[in-house]
Amino acid sequence: MKKNFKGLLILGSAAPLLISGLTACGKKYDPSTTIRMWTTFNSTYQAVIEKAIAVYEEQYPGYHVEYTKYSGSYSDISDAIAKGFAGGDYPDITAVYPDSIATFIMAGRSVDLTPYMEDETNGWSAEDFADIPEVYIEEGQNYFVEGTYSLPLSKSTEAMFYNRGRLIGLDLSLYDEEINDGEPLDEEYIENLTWEELFDHLCPAIVAYNNDASSSEKIIDTSDSNWAVVGYDSDDNLFITLAEQYGYAYTSLDQQSGIGSVDFVNDGMKSLMKTFNKAYTNHYVTTQGIYGKYCNYLSTAGKMLFSIGSTGGISYQFSDTTKFDVGVAPIPQAAGKETKAISQGPSFSCLKYSDAQYAESHAQQCWNFYKILTSTDICVEWATSTGYAPIRYSAAQSEAYLNYSNEERYALNTLARMTARNARYVPTMNDYLFTSPVFYGSDKARTAVKGLAADCIGNKGNGLIDDETLNTFFQNAYNNAI
Repeated sequence: MKKNFKGLLILGSAAPLLISGLTACGKKYDPSTTIRMWTTFNSTYQAVIEKAIAVYEEQYPGYHVEYTKYSGSYSDISDAIAKGFAGGDYPDITAVYPDSIATFIMAGRSVDLTPYMEDETNGWSAEDFADIPEVYIEEGQNYFVEGTYSLPLSKSTEAMFYNRGRLIGLDLSLYDEEINDGEPLDEEYIENLTWEELFDHLCPAIVAYNNDASSSEKIIDTSDSNWAVVGYDSDDNLFITLAEQYGYAYTSLDQQSGIGSVDFVNDGMKSLMKTFNKAYTNHYVTTQGIYGKYCNYLSTAGKMLFSIGSTGGISYQFSDTTKFDVGVAPIPQAAGKETKAISQGPSFSCLKYSDAQYAESHAQQCWNFYKILTSTDICVEWATSTGYAPIRYSAAQSEAYLNYSNEERYALNTLARMTARNARYVPTMNDYLFTSPVFYGSDKARTAVKGLAADCIGNKGNGLIDDETLNTFFQNAYNNAI
């Protein structure tokens, strides 16, 4: 059943012909044969995109891709595009987050890519569909209207980066005989942690061990009041992932009406926030929202043992000043539940060409270019150049990627070795990724739970949280979300 959506979108004034912050590379062509692409990607990404452009222009000599780098944030480029709708000055292709694409859909400018994907002659083959993780396709169809309005491009997830030198081989049996069946910590144990194991066993034992150790043998520097065993860099990702892991509601979307719902005020999430608040008071966990900075600052300074962050930003988990061996593991899971990890990163979006005469041909050529940009060879180069996920199984299984992710090629205590471990880890999570539905207001729900998680877990420095305060935080967040 086709979903209908009625809404009002007010756009700003028309963007000027050359938007501030845009830097175009390459010469300009006849608008009837030019595919314009705007992104915020840096020079590393740009080099890969330009290789894809060269292949495309060789295969389709009548068309050209004019690539333009926007110097602002993802929000900045999305706003510039939306403002450009009124005056017809916007790209054919961009790479932004789903909430921005929802705005494009509401404006009637986003192209449904389903007919191009499924075209018998020029679409994806059965092998292509099987080669791309299903969650990436589903994300592009998880909007408030029927169709496929985005496709994967620069994707990542989260990992738990940890101090191998201080943890692997650490014997905590004196403090808790149940940890790893009484054996010293090893990779298998850390890679299979649950939140219950972490808070009930591992963290208490680590804190007790650290308290008993001499100053030279301590494994956490507790001189900073913000020290913690575990840090989480994204408060909103933490809240949303916990809801998914435990099966509690966050948001939902009625597939028939296209109407979204804010559902995170429930007993399950309140209970989890109380659990994390208690853990915070014991220095077991902290978050970026509480600390005020990304947790990798604590981790690389030796004031934290586990730092949970994006696989697309791994360089921040390593410091040349305090070099140590960084391990890469899945984030903790809910005991007895299915493994879940959030899918994140900007997606490919195709916009309807402003000149109706060329709209269909431009959409087709955008699809043709996307196929080349996400071909196996280009995917491999994208992943090995940027550190983002190879969005095809064939890319992750290629000789070049396997060589890139072979940590034995690199010395210990180096960023290159950690990068290789990260590259090996990322494809293992493909079958466990999840996304949340996107609808008008879903961005507000995400922003609301970002503040909610920090408020509940940190309780604004007031220690253990009581039910009245907890309920107030949840109600305020709900009011902000709707």
